[in-house]
Amino acid sequence: MVFSRVLAGACALSLLAACEPTTAQLVTQGKPIDIVYPVKAGVTAGQLQNDVTDCQIEAAQRVPQQILTTTTPTHSTPAETQCVTKGKTVTCTTTGGEIYGGETYSYDANEGLRARAEGQCLSGKGYRLATIPKCPAGDATRPVMSQLYPLSAATCYLPGAGGSYAVTEALR
Repeated sequence: MVFSRVLAGACALSLLAACEPTTAQLVTQGKPIDIVYPVKAGVTAGQLQNDVTDCQIEAAQRVPQQILTTTTPTHSTPAETQCVTKGKTVTCTTTGGEIYGGETYSYDANEGLRARAEGQCLSGKGYRLATIPKCPAGDATRPVMSQLYPLSAATCYLPGAGGSYAVTEALR
C-alpha cells in the first residue's frame, strides 16, 4: 500500500517535470524567465556565438549522447462487477480494470554532463556564467549591438521571434 502511494507520487512528479516548458517556449509566450548567459569583457556578439558553438562541439565530442529508453510503471484499478436481477433477466456491469502507465520514452542520460562540459569549455575561454532577467515591460532599453554591453544591474534580455532573445540594458 505504501509502495503504491510512493509510486503514484513519483509518477506525478515525473509528469510535472515532463510538462515544464523550455526556455524558448517561455520566451515565445512572453513569460518571465531567467537565462544563464556566458559573459566576458570586450567580446563581440559574433565572437560569443563562435565560442559557444566551439564549446558545444567540443562537449558533444567529449560526452556523446547516451539515449536510454524506459517505460513508466503500470498500475490498474480494481475491477468490480455488479449484477442486478429483474425477473428472469440478469444484467451485469463491470467497472474498473483500467491500466495506467506503461508509456515508453527515450532520453539522453548524458545531457547534464554534456552541459557541464560546455560550461567548463566556456570557463576555459575566460567566460563566466551570469543570470540575466527579462527586461521589465515598458522600460526603454539600449539598442542591441554587435559589441556586447558590460554586465551591470541594468542588463536584461528582450524576447525575439521563435524563442530567440537579445541581451541589452534597461534605461532606468
